[in-house]
Amino acid sequence: LSVLTIGTGLFFLWLVVPWDLISVYYRQALPALFLAAVILGFRRIRAPEKAAPKWQDTLNICINLVLIVFFSGLSWRALIGYPPPEGALELASPLRDGRFVVGHGGGSPFINGHARVRPQNHALDILGLNAWGARSRLFGDANDLENYAIFGTPVYAPCKGRVLVTVDGLEDLAPGKADRQNLAGNHVLIACLGVEILLAHMKQGSVRVSAGNYVDTGTLLGEVGNSGNTSEPRLHLHAERGGEPGVSLNGEAVPILIEGRYLVRGDIIGPSKEEG
Repeated sequence: LSVLTIGTGLFFLWLVVPWDLISVYYRQALPALFLAAVILGFRRIRAPEKAAPKWQDTLNICINLVLIVFFSGLSWRALIGYPPPEGALELASPLRDGRFVVGHGGGSPFINGHARVRPQNHALDILGLNAWGARSRLFGDANDLENYAIFGTPVYAPCKGRVLVTVDGLEDLAPGKADRQNLAGNHVLIACLGVEILLAHMKQGSVRVSAGNYVDTGTLLGEVGNSGNTSEPRLHLHAERGGEPGVSLNGEAVPILIEGRYLVRGDIIGPSKEEG
């Protein structure tokens, strides 16, 4: 029961913790480390010199059962956000150069902070990964945008369509600050495949397209920055349908697939198919 209790608790943490704060490699190693700990633990089991009172054994069993049910319920709430919803829209990856991790993604609020925010229910927040599997230098200046692996990374059009709106003149803010008046910051809004695609929080002065331009899949749009209502450099991506044309954040959320994958928190994104 103790092994099962700890296992269900660690599984929930494996699902929901943003491991990129320290390193995604810890997440990948966690199952093997847990198995090794279980094996070592069983090898060290010895018969007690004195049997514990029956009430104590009963209490321990009850506590373990409650914790197992509790963590299993939390994990189920996270896992229901993993399956791709029907009608998901197929897009190419907007990022090619490097490795990235999904900070927010999926259909459950346990793994996607946007899940309860219309029309961002299926939005993605994508972060960069450095060589250590973290999104920023652990011992670097937290206020230096260059410490974040994704800052300045090129952003490409995820589909063929027409540019509806661009914003390019907003300042890149220090991490922890947010512009709540301009939620999307510097951004590009594209009409394609019957929906509108928002790519937000781009770098000041980096946007390469203008409203009215037609773009192909893979057209360079700009670079990842830290403008708008965001806590650190990241690319925000979501699709919406309906609402006022050319106005983001007022339609109905549309689930998206990136290179055929419905991405959830912790998923790793490598080079795009176009990059090979």
